[in-house]
Amino acid sequence: MLTSTPFTIALKDLLGARFRVHPEECARFSVARAAPKLVLSPDSTEEAARAVKIIAQERASVVIRGAGTKSFRPPALRDVDAVLDTTQLRGVLDHKPGDLTARVAAGTPLADLQFELRKHGQFFPTDAPFAASATLGGTLAANANGALRQRYGAVRDNVLGMRVALSDGLVAFSGANVVKSVAGYDAHKAFIGSYGTLGLIGEVVLKIAPLPATERMLTASFRSLASACAAATALARSNLFVMAITLHDPKAAARSAALRGAGDWTLAVRCGGSRAATSAQFEGAAALCKSSGASAMRDLEAELVPAAWADISELAGGAMYPADRYAVAKLVGLPAQTHLLADAARAAWPDAELSAHPSVGVLFAHIPAESGQPQPGELWKQLALHNWTALYLSAPAANADSWVAPLPAHAPIKLQRRLKAALDKAGTFDPGRYWGGI
Repeated sequence: MLTSTPFTIALKDLLGARFRVHPEECARFSVARAAPKLVLSPDSTEEAARAVKIIAQERASVVIRGAGTKSFRPPALRDVDAVLDTTQLRGVLDHKPGDLTARVAAGTPLADLQFELRKHGQFFPTDAPFAASATLGGTLAANANGALRQRYGAVRDNVLGMRVALSDGLVAFSGANVVKSVAGYDAHKAFIGSYGTLGLIGEVVLKIAPLPATERMLTASFRSLASACAAATALARSNLFVMAITLHDPKAAARSAALRGAGDWTLAVRCGGSRAATSAQFEGAAALCKSSGASAMRDLEAELVPAAWADISELAGGAMYPADRYAVAKLVGLPAQTHLLADAARAAWPDAELSAHPSVGVLFAHIPAESGQPQPGELWKQLALHNWTALYLSAPAANADSWVAPLPAHAPIKLQRRLKAALDKAGTFDPGRYWGGI
């Protein structure tokens, strides 16, 4: 517990005045409504490492917080000793347009990063949710992928290197500053999806991509889930190389102006590249959707695609679903099983709004908290039967402990515990809130 005066004095001697102890100021940095006793806002990875080392010596715990968009993941926090605020760790530190790489401070908002890269006709190839406010470090720590992973790979595939701060005060670098490198292990990728339980991501070396010369978007309506999934599977298996495919039920689609009123199930297909390639993708996608039984199709021209896709991206575990009113479950199976995932989710949560990235077998169920069932036994049986995985991304703070999905039988818990013990010996970073209570 952070109650001793010596602890506060030690931090002040070390860090100057960049920490907050006033209750009203600390409340602004709450994690799922739990206000910390202390907030630290370092402006370098080294400063963060020194601060965490002192916290570890005090046998206290620290939660890493960027924009707070992932703060409501269960289980709930009862007490927060300290929050490490990353918003001062920001900026594009080095950008080599010719090499398609950029070194970026982890507290940089994704929106700011994309704005800077667009000046050079490039972008970081992700359409992760909460794009308007989420930080780069938070996106990586949550392994928050969007539908663009179909063409560009997951976010972890586009991270070349990383500087991290560990609880013993060590600042470590893993990876490389160039795209082509075979030296050493990709140890930094263990931090992607760790939710800040291993250490602080301070700086990241990214592989970036050229912006497509032009874009178009196709929306196709289907009367049945099976036919919509058949079209998505055909598209993913084709040589059209579209940028992304998303699938939405009517309630989810109604939240986006580009999809509203489309039909029972809606596929959104984002096409992009040269003008010739984009046209070929669009025409090919339209033909496949028609042959799979699409009842209606619409075309969205290039200038409207970015804004429309920004809305569509938030339909999968994003800002469209406030954490105080919805729980969000992420179900993962084989791409060919997307329709089975959707059927199982609908049976478990009849009022849920469903969106999916069918080409990678990921389904998001947005469950109204007042009517949702945190522990749908039949769904958990289906998970075990099909070897699927489930994870609650967020849940209302009032009953977050109820929204905990079972661990898959194949989860490498022993390995994860060894990794935690090796990188965070003192158990300082958000203990007990990773899989299996790690």
